[in-house]
This record gives sequence, C-alpha cells and structure tokens, in this order.
Amino acid sequence: MSEALRFDVEGLALRAGGRERGRLLFENLRFGVRAGERWVVLGPNGAGKSSLLAAMAGVFPSDAGRVLLQGCPLAQWRPEALADWRAWCPQFWLDPFPATVAETAAIARRRGAWWRTNGDDDAEIDRVLAELDLAVLSQADVRELSGGERQRVAVATALLQGAPLVLLDEPASHLDLAHQQLLRGVLMRWSARDGAAVASMHDINLAWDMATHAVLLDGRGAAVAGSREEVMTPALLSSAFDVAVDRVEVCGQTRFWVGQKEPVP
Repeated sequence: MSEALRFDVEGLALRAGGRERGRLLFENLRFGVRAGERWVVLGPNGAGKSSLLAAMAGVFPSDAGRVLLQGCPLAQWRPEALADWRAWCPQFWLDPFPATVAETAAIARRRGAWWRTNGDDDAEIDRVLAELDLAVLSQADVRELSGGERQRVAVATALLQGAPLVLLDEPASHLDLAHQQLLRGVLMRWSARDGAAVASMHDINLAWDMATHAVLLDGRGAAVAGSREEVMTPALLSSAFDVAVDRVEVCGQTRFWVGQKEPVP
C-alpha cells in the first residue's frame, strides 16, 4: 500500500450478540490505529474483546459510533477492497475438508484468483511458514495438527493476506512459551515493516511485551484506550479483572503480579 494506514474507532458501543436488546458490552470507545503500532485488547471473559475485533473487521454490528478505514466507514468499502487493508483471524476455525498447511495458507495469498500461482507467491508462503515454525509441517493435514500448530497456521493465513492491518483474536491462546515469544517477534517485525496489529489476549505479561498501545474493557460497560503505559496500570487492571494486580521490575523487565481476590467477609 502506498497510502499509510489510518484506522479509527469513534464513539463505538457494542451489545452482546450484536442484538438491539443485548447486554451493553461497552460504549464511547475511541482510538486510532496507525502503521507501526501493536495494540492489545484486554478484559475479563464476556467483556467484548472478540466482538470488538469483529466490529473492527466489519462483521459485527455496532450499537453506536463508527469504524473508519482511511477516513471512510467500513460499510462503504467493497469486500474485496476491504480485504486488501485488513485481515481478521477469529478465535475459532473449522477444517471440514483435508488440506495441507501450505494449501490452507495459500488460500489467503491467492484469494483474488485461487487458480493462479507464481514463484513470488510460493516464496512468500514459504517465508511466512518458516517464520512461524511451520516449514516442517507444510505438507501435513491441518485436521491432524495440535491446537498450537493450527493456531500458528491461522496467524500465517492472516499475514499472507497481505493487508497492512491484522486483527488477531487470542492468537496466543494455544501456544507454548517458546511459540508465544515467536509470535511476539513476528508481530514486532510486522509492525516494523509499516504494518499494524490488534490482538486480544489474556496473558497481561505477554501483552505488555508485545504492545505499544492497549484497549482495556472492564466487563461492566466501560472501556479505556491509549498507550501501553497509560492503560496497563495496576489500578486499571485490578479494577477490570477484580483481582489485585501489581507491577514490578524483574531482571530489568516489567512484570505483573496477580494476587488472590480478597474473600468476602
């Protein structure tokens, strides 16, 4: 893309299930994503993290507010043009038919004309699979992969779409410690190449390591967005998750310590 990414969420409100009478997830959420940034979405179960990512992808209805890509509401974008700008990796997937890892990844790369292929496509697919430690599994059936292996294929598919903005719903949920760090490196390199990433997460330490910015949903209708340092404070995290959270420095790194919830007297 010759034009720099501009993605804005303005006064957004979402309800559970996208229904008019659904429970209010949050309201008046405002933030903007730009090239080079890595955003994490944090919050307790049911706070609306997946719904927010789906709304940012243009596949979940809003109760109020709007989402803009390059200054234009998502609803005004043709699907094929929108796919050139954003890639969405949902939390769950289904593999009803046999396909190799390489074939699954290639679908995103060749979405405009799946029957066409060239050496550049093959080289890029090989590069991304190698970057996500999937090269040795390229000819494996996706239905026979472990949860963590399939998770990495999903991330690879999103990256291979070639869109500057990737929206990843819990991309680290099945990953072991080594592959969590691998994912962090992949997204940091992605943003260094003028891409941007927004990922929902539960591990606040991994989120801190990965993010430049954060959105925190408290599950009670409130939301806050801003830089990592502004949002991921012990006070805000403790309030959102209803447990004691403290921030400490360990071996030169910022870590979060989570205490037990105080028992009700």
